[in-house]
Amino acid sequence: MGAQHMVYEHERIQSYNQSSCDANLAQSSHVLVTRYLDSALQMWEDDRIQAKSHVKIAVSMLRSYTVEPLAGNRNAAAPAHARGLAPWQTRKVTEFIDGALDSTIRLRDCASRVRLSTSHFARAFKATFGTTAGHYVRCRRIERAQNLMLRSNEPLSQVAVACGFADQAHYCRVFRNVVGQSPGAWRRQTANPVLDE
Repeated sequence: MGAQHMVYEHERIQSYNQSSCDANLAQSSHVLVTRYLDSALQMWEDDRIQAKSHVKIAVSMLRSYTVEPLAGNRNAAAPAHARGLAPWQTRKVTEFIDGALDSTIRLRDCASRVRLSTSHFARAFKATFGTTAGHYVRCRRIERAQNLMLRSNEPLSQVAVACGFADQAHYCRVFRNVVGQSPGAWRRQTANPVLDE
């Protein structure tokens, strides 16, 4: 009787811990979108162009989140390898990515920063952010490109290189995929009024 009670208690605690973990993962998968939306709200009155840019990126990310997360909820108990990154790992990898946007970012380099194998890191990253590391990096590159386009008159080829894209064609293709229009069209539509003076 005592042993059965201990087994039951252990299963109950495991179930509670797993549901708590699932709730945390669901919440953390939208951390990036929340960051963009909070930023947009803060700058809305002073810089609506940049605020709209942040909203557009957040919408793009939300579209990608709605396709896959439901598939992951089929099993009530997610295996240990499907758990997300620890807070220190999340901070370390996002800092690394943001600092290396102008160069090649390899999955194995991100994984080594947080002391995980490449495959484990890829699963943990997706569980944490709700998207792949590659998609996250592309969105961060696009955000940097938008900032450069709004704050300078640099040609698109220079913006592409500064944001880590292989060339202007690669940059244009990714930009259209994330934002929904070409960089040139986006730049004309959201031209910084300061540049007109």
